[in-house]
Amino acid sequence: MEYKLPVNIIKIDGTISMAQCDPVRAAATGDTPERAPDNLHEAINELITEYGEKEVFQDVEEEVKVCMIEVGK
Repeated sequence: MEYKLPVNIIKIDGTISMAQCDPVRAAATGDTPERAPDNLHEAINELITEYGEKEVFQDVEEEVKVCMIEVGK
């Protein structure tokens, strides 16, 4: 099965970014904002290998809609 997962990309250092996916409780870092999600993809695949697809995606809804909102000024 194919899953679409929301991923937050956060700069945690001047040169390091972190990609975080809360529904599967996984995160990975990378040297660039583009590399961090690639590393996260690899990390999630390793979780699937170790624990199985059913366990990794147990809290993932079939349809997830992600949107951005603006708050404040």
